[in-house]
Amino acid sequence: MALVRATRWLQASALKWRHFSVAPRRMATASGGTIPSDEEQATGIEKKEVDALIAGIDDPFNMSVQQGPWGTKDSPRLVPSMFPERIVGCICHEDIVNIQWMNLKQGPAQRCHCGHWFQLVKGTSLKIKLYEDDE
Repeated sequence: MALVRATRWLQASALKWRHFSVAPRRMATASGGTIPSDEEQATGIEKKEVDALIAGIDDPFNMSVQQGPWGTKDSPRLVPSMFPERIVGCICHEDIVNIQWMNLKQGPAQRCHCGHWFQLVKGTSLKIKLYEDDE
């Protein structure tokens, strides 16, 4: 009997402390009192990317497929990199469905098994300036 009374007392006291709010939360707003857009809210590298896209640079991080003439031993495809090595994918023929990946290292030109030649050169692969120190 005492257990039943204690259970009812706990349920009643728990109901007293429960409350609901139907008022909406205050939302972060831009200067005009509206929800901020992506351009207004972006910071850091994302802000640089958004600014580059607005300026008309479609591929600011140089991630799209680069097409051009075959690289030869005398005139290899130059691949810019800020690091001493970079992973490069070669689509050996237009009708092939897989990509031949290779680890390209700084130094002499390297050959893909299909005959393309690549050479890693020091430089940036970015089309935008991320930091004020960048040249």
